Amino acid sequence: MNFGAALDVAVGLIFVYLLVSLFVTALNEYISSFLNKRSEYLLSRVQSLLGGDGSEKKTGEWSPEMCSVWNHPLISALKSHQTAEDHCTKRGALLKNAPSYIPGKTFAVALTETLKPSETAHLSFQQLKTAVAGIENNDALKNALLPMLDEAEGKVEKFQTNVATWFDGAMDRTSGAYKRWIHRLTFWAGFAVAIAFNVNSLQLIDNLWRDPVARAGLVAQASQSAKDAETAQGLQAQLSTPAPSGSDASSDASGADGAECACDKDQDAADIGQKLALPIGWTHEAICDLWTDPRAKPTPGQLRQRPQDWSKSCKALKRDGWGVTVKVFLSLLGLAITGLAVSLGSPFWFGTLQSVTNIRATGIKPDRADGTAQK
Repeated sequence: MNFGAALDVAVGLIFVYLLVSLFVTALNEYISSFLNKRSEYLLSRVQSLLGGDGSEKKTGEWSPEMCSVWNHPLISALKSHQTAEDHCTKRGALLKNAPSYIPGKTFAVALTETLKPSETAHLSFQQLKTAVAGIENNDALKNALLPMLDEAEGKVEKFQTNVATWFDGAMDRTSGAYKRWIHRLTFWAGFAVAIAFNVNSLQLIDNLWRDPVARAGLVAQASQSAKDAETAQGLQAQLSTPAPSGSDASSDASGADGAECACDKDQDAADIGQKLALPIGWTHEAICDLWTDPRAKPTPGQLRQRPQDWSKSCKALKRDGWGVTVKVFLSLLGLAITGLAVSLGSPFWFGTLQSVTNIRATGIKPDRADGTAQK
């Protein structure tokens, strides 16, 4: 077995996974932004902290504390528009206007201000303790705040620190739930992109192993990318950097929508895969390969005896029923492998690419005595 060729195949495959991952990452950002998923997870968590016993998730009702905190000036300043909102606000408008993140300290101050009596200018610790004890119809919030008061050592600032820590811990769990959703989305988006562009891992391995020209071109592109970029985000920016020109038109495009820009950037990453001689895309040959065998070489005698086995459009020998089943199964398996690989994320594949290319290059060459780099 040619170890050098096998290593080159691995480098090429990793680079393809990296390109697809960059494209899927931008696609995920667009989908998440369109669905307002960050705001949805944040709002649900704040409701669970301030809403009470969980019945608000079924009825849609907000507790008085939820309404007060959500419309507090400190929280409203983080929204797209500073408008008063409650459970009657349309869900779509509520999520679209909601912030993606709320600092723990900001939440703690807003909650403390909400508990302060309206006629009080400066909240003392005793007044805060009385306000917490007087919370009605919201035992979950009261029971959560009372231990924080006990640990506050009679200081309002210490209580706010405890609330901020409590909120940050809840946000960490929310981030974990959001990341699990993104991970599932990444797999299905990667599988969908693999199907749409026919990025079949098994077919890629076979093609790269048989075609040294395509393998060398892909390895050269992968090695250069791993050398020039420091991170996956750096590679994304590198691939999307336009050619230098004297025009200032590029500066006028800086106000474009972020999600659309991300998709445009990673479209350049996808274009690299199409420019290289790889079996990517639903070409006529790729479709024919599902039900014909281009490597089979029938004799003239076989064609005369069974002319129905020959496909004129594909110019290849047709597969039998079992052969078509196996080929379709292997194609789906290759596409699923691509989806699983892409779900690992572009940072993983960029780090792997750098590691493998360093192994292939046997380390970094030292500079010449005159300071120039060795070729």
